[in-house]
Amino acid sequence: MKRSAPILMLALLSCAAGASLAGVHVHIDCKASRGKCTPPPPPPAPPAPPAPPAPPALPAPPAPPEIPDVPEAAHAACASKSPGSSLTWTLGPGETMTGVCIQDGGKTVFALRDYERRD
Repeated sequence: MKRSAPILMLALLSCAAGASLAGVHVHIDCKASRGKCTPPPPPPAPPAPPAPPAPPALPAPPAPPEIPDVPEAAHAACASKSPGSSLTWTLGPGETMTGVCIQDGGKTVFALRDYERRD
């Protein structure tokens, strides 16, 4: 009867503790002597961060205006001027070339600095 007393006591304690098992934690001791222990599963990968918003689409810049060649008449107008003189040449209504007369190859020619066209 001495052997059954501890078993009976354990049974009574188990029944009494059964009502309050909410705080009970289970611990499993896995030892290699009992067989191969499987490792716990790896934790899940963290979620990927959200993608940044796409940048707004910018319109293409306007094409630069085509600059016409300097007319020979503008070069001829500089021939009688001294180097460094400024000259504005009107190509047509709302279209002008502004520049300076420079020495180039022994003669004075028109060097374009600004082209303006107003439509």
